Amino acid sequence: MQVGRKVGRRGEVSSDHACEHCGTRFSPVQAEERFCCSGCEYVYRIIHDESLERFYELRGEVSRPVGSSVFENQDYPWLTALVEVAEAKSGVASLSLALEGISCVGCVWLIDRVFSEAEGGVSCRVNVQYGTIDLEWESGSFDLLGFVSRIKQFGYRVCPAREAAESESKKVVWKLGLAGAFALNGMLYTLPGYLGMEADFLVASHFNWLSAIFASLSLLFCGSYFIGKAAKAATQGIAHLDLPISIGIVFAYLVSWYGLWKADQHLVYFDFVSTFVFLMLVGRWLQVMAIERNRNRLADIQLSAPEVEIESSNGSRIKARADQIKGGEVYWLPSGQRVPVRSVLLGERASLGMDWISGESESRIVEQGGEAPSGAELENQFATRLEAQEEWEASLLFKLSSRGARSLERDLVAQRWIFRYLLVAFAVAVLGGGVWWALGSLAAGLKVFISVLVVSCPCALGIAWPFGDEIALAKLKQQGVFVTTHTLWNRLSRLRRIVFDKTGTLTRSSLALVNPERIEALVSEDLAALSTLCSKTRHPISNTIREYLMAKGKYSPWGATRAEEFVGLGLELRSGASRWRLGKPQWAGVAGKGTVLSRDGRLLADLSFEDLPLPDSSREIRALADQGFDIAILSGDRDEKAQRIGQALGLAADSVHGNLLPEEKAAWIAAREPEATLMVGDGANDTLAFRKALCAGAPANEQGIVAEKADFHYLGNGIGGIRSLLEVGRLRRRAVRGLVGFALAYNLFAVGLSLAGWVTPLAAAVLMPASSIASLAIVWAMLGGNASK
Repeated sequence: MQVGRKVGRRGEVSSDHACEHCGTRFSPVQAEERFCCSGCEYVYRIIHDESLERFYELRGEVSRPVGSSVFENQDYPWLTALVEVAEAKSGVASLSLALEGISCVGCVWLIDRVFSEAEGGVSCRVNVQYGTIDLEWESGSFDLLGFVSRIKQFGYRVCPAREAAESESKKVVWKLGLAGAFALNGMLYTLPGYLGMEADFLVASHFNWLSAIFASLSLLFCGSYFIGKAAKAATQGIAHLDLPISIGIVFAYLVSWYGLWKADQHLVYFDFVSTFVFLMLVGRWLQVMAIERNRNRLADIQLSAPEVEIESSNGSRIKARADQIKGGEVYWLPSGQRVPVRSVLLGERASLGMDWISGESESRIVEQGGEAPSGAELENQFATRLEAQEEWEASLLFKLSSRGARSLERDLVAQRWIFRYLLVAFAVAVLGGGVWWALGSLAAGLKVFISVLVVSCPCALGIAWPFGDEIALAKLKQQGVFVTTHTLWNRLSRLRRIVFDKTGTLTRSSLALVNPERIEALVSEDLAALSTLCSKTRHPISNTIREYLMAKGKYSPWGATRAEEFVGLGLELRSGASRWRLGKPQWAGVAGKGTVLSRDGRLLADLSFEDLPLPDSSREIRALADQGFDIAILSGDRDEKAQRIGQALGLAADSVHGNLLPEEKAAWIAAREPEATLMVGDGANDTLAFRKALCAGAPANEQGIVAEKADFHYLGNGIGGIRSLLEVGRLRRRAVRGLVGFALAYNLFAVGLSLAGWVTPLAAAVLMPASSIASLAIVWAMLGGNASK
């Protein structure tokens, strides 16, 4: 079935504004809107209330929107255990954690300011590039949990430290430092020869040997980086870009030793070896550092099996991880935890949040004896009893939360180009060297052979290509888009279809309150009651109300009073002689159409909630369709809701599909040109579809596991980042074509000089940096030099 691209012009929005807190461009629904989300409004108010406005002086042009995570009630049982272990070791405890939400110097300043105000703190070091925070404090004097909760108010969330693994950029940077030292020292002892030092000069032979030693060290400790990667790729049948780099290094090194042995300075390229390795490492460091910086913007959230209590035959409960549950066992699930495996509800009726597995923004009520699907969140305020129907490894939650290692992806176009390049370069080198050997001598043949390989090495591409990627990533950063995989650029050109999830991708991640004036009209006592009613529950409607109250500074729950939950009906609160109810109208004893707040049987507010499209969804969908992309929506929400959103965005009915399980989303993509499909989604229920699509993207939200599995993530309350990515991808392809054209012209010129026998080590030393500078200038001109750093 061909996916329809009918796009209407409904939902036009006003021009983009910059959020006053994070700087993200967004399309306001109402002219007076100043913030892209309620989370940014909440943090902006706190910063000004506490006189921390210097944050905005230090903030970059754009940072990540705060989102809804700042409003969540969050406990840190894992952190409590780490603190106990750390404080038991020493009087000054230390701990390293992953930190999500940091993006600029302003974030570092704000966290450091909060830390300095806490008693017992020793040091706080935040690393923006790697997304980490290292803390030291006096054992027993510092409230680490209080500090963590405090910075959460500003939108920063701590997570367990990432698995100890040396980053690629750290591997490269120390090799880069060594290579720079070796290259400078090698050139120091080679330069006198270029400037006229005679071969029989007193120290000439010593200089040659010193240059050889530094080239050997450069090859051993630095050049081995490229040789190892090329060899690994070759064993898998992949012609990696590092292969021609490695061949050029090795041949130049070996022939240089032959030239040193024969005392033929025309064959000595030791300075080329060390300088070439250094330049290639510069390019590689630029490339991997930019990608790692984007990946580290999101904390590495590792989802493990939740904690449950397994019921034994005598009725006692044993705490255990859910991956220890066997089919048929009875267990108790705490409030707020996700159902680990498909189960039957044995307790009273339960309210389950389905957003993680289906994208539904509404809760599902399950009666006793009904099925509780794996991955659903228990919204009840009390634990419930269930019976497992499957093993952990067979559950949907295990499939959605598991993380496969990224495989070594093949770029077939690049492989063909590299293979052909090697064939031509070797053929020309062998033919030219053979002719000069036949007509002259072995030394003359070797000189031509090695000079062809040296001047035709992809030095320009090795440094200019990564430099172009850095410019492209910087341009995208300005627009709130962050690429996290190296190979995405080449795949973008093959896209013909873009598939969207609905909730949280094309619509808001939570329900929208459409008549907030009803809350604004409440008196202070009723506002406090409403705050208390919404303070502990995890129901989506309660979450929306709590977010609104907190963002507006009206959230004031009564601490000692707790609401009583009536699953499927609502919440009740008693204080003195008064009784407040929030829920269904009939149960609250009043007339109403939506969710009502009543007091002693009297209606206080009739609240309406809707699943609204993001402000720019209609405009962006239309623009993408005009560019020739097929557009489709795959949603786990009810089909009628999905169709309503699709109609609002102007999509044809056969382009919108609802009621899809995660496996069904993946199957839909697998059956319809997955090799030309981009999947965009925000929930864990989309990750199976990510694996089938050619590319995957995600909005940056609190579900870090989703963005981590995507090739890129984007900021803001819209989908404009997708069009920005595609546009920069087109600019990059244009720059690459120009770069390849220059490389071909340069190689024809340089190889011609080599075949004529005019290229000496000095000429190669001049041609190599000159070609690199020219390549950088071409990339800068074609990609545009206006990207911010």
